[in-house]
Amino acid sequence: LKYVDKAPTDDWLEKIAHWKRSYPLYYVGGKENIKPQYIIEQIHDACKDAIIVTEVGQHQMWAAQYFRFSEPRTFISSGGLGTMGFGFPAAIGAKIAKPDRVVFDISGDGSFQMSSQELATVVQENIPVIIAIFNNGYLGMVRQWQELFFDKRYSYTCIRDSVDFVKLAEAYGALGLRVKQPSEVRPAIEQAIASGRPTLIDFWIECEENVSPMVPAGAAINEILDLERKV
Repeated sequence: LKYVDKAPTDDWLEKIAHWKRSYPLYYVGGKENIKPQYIIEQIHDACKDAIIVTEVGQHQMWAAQYFRFSEPRTFISSGGLGTMGFGFPAAIGAKIAKPDRVVFDISGDGSFQMSSQELATVVQENIPVIIAIFNNGYLGMVRQWQELFFDKRYSYTCIRDSVDFVKLAEAYGALGLRVKQPSEVRPAIEQAIASGRPTLIDFWIECEENVSPMVPAGAAINEILDLERKV
């Protein structure tokens, strides 16, 4: 066997690390409105070894960006397949497989409605999954495209007040929490973890918060849009 002093991927991983140092992710914090990135950071700080499962949409991107994963197989997502409704059933499976781990389903208010009836399953079988709904009143990813490329001509993306998620959770027998202020974020997360019950947290986030960076349809990867830096 030929001895080599470094793995074939070392140069590539160092380049990625350089990019992270040179262009770190950041967001402008809100004093009154809840920033979705802040929720992800608080979930991480409250439970660093949580298993994170996502639905599809903006929340999926924020989870990938701002939860600092340190173990393999702790981020479960459908990737780019666009399967809204994937997260909640997948989170149930993850919790059954790893009952000693805290499992969060990071969801949007649109995606959760695709499989919300599985609340009956987690209550009946006593599977204490935590659902964190990033409730912006829109189908957020589609709304972002309509804002940026169609002059805010929002079409069939506003779903505000379509359902009271706390009452829905309670109707099934789960714990329902609503959070509207940044100061309420961490206490709600800690309450959900400590409860040992299936819990839904309805986080009311900023309605027009966008995911950044992004690549427009038909553009090359070097034509990336950095919305925070306005590039």
